[in-house]
Amino acid sequence: MVDSKFSDFIEDFLISKEVEEGCASSTIKAYKYDLDKFVSLVGDLDLNSPMLRQKIRLFLKKIKDLEYTKKGIGRKIASLRSYFKFLTLNEFIEKNPMSTIKSPKIKLEENLPKFLNVNDIKFIFNRLKDRKIFNSKKSQRYYLMIRLLYSTMARVSELCNIKINDVDFNKGYIKLRGKGNKERIVPVDQKTLDSFKESLQNRISYSSEDYLLVNTRNQKLNPRVVQVDIKTIKEKCGFPDSKIITPHIFRHTGATHLRRSGMDISELQDILGHSNPNTTRIYAKNDITKLKQSYTMMHPLNNSEKF
Repeated sequence: MVDSKFSDFIEDFLISKEVEEGCASSTIKAYKYDLDKFVSLVGDLDLNSPMLRQKIRLFLKKIKDLEYTKKGIGRKIASLRSYFKFLTLNEFIEKNPMSTIKSPKIKLEENLPKFLNVNDIKFIFNRLKDRKIFNSKKSQRYYLMIRLLYSTMARVSELCNIKINDVDFNKGYIKLRGKGNKERIVPVDQKTLDSFKESLQNRISYSSEDYLLVNTRNQKLNPRVVQVDIKTIKEKCGFPDSKIITPHIFRHTGATHLRRSGMDISELQDILGHSNPNTTRIYAKNDITKLKQSYTMMHPLNNSEKF
C-alpha cells in the first residue's frame, strides 16, 4: 500500500484481536502500549520503507538500553510479530519484516517463575494482623486480598471480577473468569471462606451480585488499585526493594507450593486455568526438591541391596 504509515492500521488490528480472537481488554491494552511505544521511539514509519527491518532492530536496541528484561523485549517482539502478521494476511504489506527477527534466548533459570517461600507468606499474614502496622480502613481488604490471591492463585483481573454469588461457601469453591472469558472452578480453604463470611457480615448491605472485594466506598476494585495495595503491603512489611512482590507473585507462589506438596501437574493446570499443559510444566522445573524425592524413591541405584 502506498504511503501507509505504521500507525494507520493499529486500530483495525486491535479490533480484530478483540472481536475475532476474543482477547481480553488487558491484552488489547498491552498490544496498544507496545505498538505506541514503537512509534514513540523510532517514529511513525512508512510500511513500505526498505529500512523497516533495520528500524525494528533499532527499536529493540533502544528498549534494551532502557533496561527492559529479556522477557519484556520478548513481549515487544511478540506484539510486533502479531501486528505484522495481521498486516500481511490482510495484504496491507507484501513482505513481513518480522520473518527474520528472533526473540532473545532466555535461560531456564531466568524463565522460572519467582515465588515466595512459606515463611514469607506466614510473615506477611502475621504482619497484616498487627494493628500497630495495619490500622487503616483498608487493612481488612489487604488481608482478604492476600488470602484470596494465595489460596486461589487467581490472576489480578480474575480477582477483581469475583462476585459474591461466585463463591460456594458450603462446598468450598470459587468460580473464576479467566482469559477469553473462560470459567473455571477452584477450591479454597475454609479459613479464607470464614474470613469473607465475617467481612460480609460487617457490610452495611450487599446483594449476591455485588463484588466480593470492594474499596472503602463499596465499589469494585480495579487491577491498578490491587497493584498499589500490594506495593503498600510490601513496604509496611519491611521487605527490601529487591524483593519481588506483586499480585502475580502470589499466583506463582501458590502453584509452586502445591507442586512441592505433591499436586499432579494436570490438577495444577486445572486450578491455574492454563489451556496449554506446557505452561504449567514450568512449575515442575521450579521444583527440584520433588524431583529429587521421586528419583531417590524410584531409581534402582538408590536400592543398596541390589547394587
